[in-house]
Amino acid sequence: MRWNTIRLFFCLLAVTFFGNRLYAESPPQEIRIQLATDSPLAAIYLSKIHCQDGSISSSYLQEIDSVLAYDFNYNGKTKVLAKSPNKETLLSTPHNTTELRSIGAPYAVAFTVKDKKLSATAYDLLSSSAKQISDIPLSGSIAQDRRKIHALSDAIHKVLFHQEGVANSRILFSCQYKNPKAEGTAWLSEIWECDWDGHNARPITKENTYCITPVLLPKDAHFQKDLFLYVSYRTGQPKIYISSIGEAKGSKVVDIRGNQLLPAISKQRDQLAFICDASGRADLFIQPIQSGNGLTGTPKQIFSYPRSTQASPTFSPDGSSLAFVSDKDGATRIYTISTKASQKRPNARLITKRNKENSCPSWSPDGTKLAYSAKTDGIRQIWIYDFATEEEQQLTMGPGNKENPCWAPDSTHIVFNSTDGTSSDLYIVNMNQPDAVKITQGPGKKHYPTWGIR
Repeated sequence: MRWNTIRLFFCLLAVTFFGNRLYAESPPQEIRIQLATDSPLAAIYLSKIHCQDGSISSSYLQEIDSVLAYDFNYNGKTKVLAKSPNKETLLSTPHNTTELRSIGAPYAVAFTVKDKKLSATAYDLLSSSAKQISDIPLSGSIAQDRRKIHALSDAIHKVLFHQEGVANSRILFSCQYKNPKAEGTAWLSEIWECDWDGHNARPITKENTYCITPVLLPKDAHFQKDLFLYVSYRTGQPKIYISSIGEAKGSKVVDIRGNQLLPAISKQRDQLAFICDASGRADLFIQPIQSGNGLTGTPKQIFSYPRSTQASPTFSPDGSSLAFVSDKDGATRIYTISTKASQKRPNARLITKRNKENSCPSWSPDGTKLAYSAKTDGIRQIWIYDFATEEEQQLTMGPGNKENPCWAPDSTHIVFNSTDGTSSDLYIVNMNQPDAVKITQGPGKKHYPTWGIR
């Protein structure tokens, strides 16, 4: 392989096995959103959590309030109003939703605790409706209760907006750290998971090697476990493995020669795409999958081009197309290609034309957009390609190289890693708010986030 090909394969794709790339601590300045918002945020009032029997301490109630405030401040729909004695009085004894309109917000939620159970009543003051949400039990430990609180936030979101929320979803990512024994490679990496706000972070692989690029498998009737793919260097060569939450070590998926990197799976779970250099250069492959029976047949090379490198496949929601990175025309740009079986090899269509260094595309679950990283004035920023208008627009601005975007199930939120200096952290943005929110902290370089487990 040419030096440029090797460099692209292992650097452009952000494969950092040798630890020679530096990752960022969160930039001291704010990351801002460049695009005009798709829709304005609606005001929502969240009442104080009133404990009727003293079963939960006031300090713990404040912790719960902080979780709820985060969920409703960053759900892409609402902005939480400051607490007010007058509004508390209105919500404490509401006679009807018409009277509650003087709260000054289209939405309001009243919270109470009794017998260590948190209940909520959601008010849609636009339609003059109210609905009681099922109680959730409280343990008194925020670490144990946080996901139940996120689930309550999503239940309220569904009542008010008739859409699924993302507060109860989880994020997988790679966490890189220095090898404490300093034997062999100086760097190790494991796959971790965390809540959408970054809390409850924990490793879910324990290979003591280098594990990167986790990919969640969509839910399937044949598999009830939360399965994910990832790349591991446990044998010294990058190979694709599959594991489930709760297992410390996965099993190999594709058994062909060469390096295998950057797996992607179709929503229908019938196709696995990945990059492999079995032919001497980094080419794009697809492996058919049969529901309930696993892999079927052999991997097929779907795209190759002389003296070029392919990277970072991502499926369209219907599985009929792939977006991927290639330097076949000199610059690293993003192309789309059909995955449908055909006697003739499909042509790749160039879609990103404004920037010469593009990487890590992610297709939105609703199929309308593609998020990717592009070098902009010397810094990598997140950009959005709109399939309807064929326009490319810059999403983020500010310091730090922003890479590896991944859409949330609602096609509104994006998680990515921002790098600047010697560490890396994860950030969340949504299309309706001007700020990016840092969700990770502490040691380790967090990168390659993927979103979707509930």
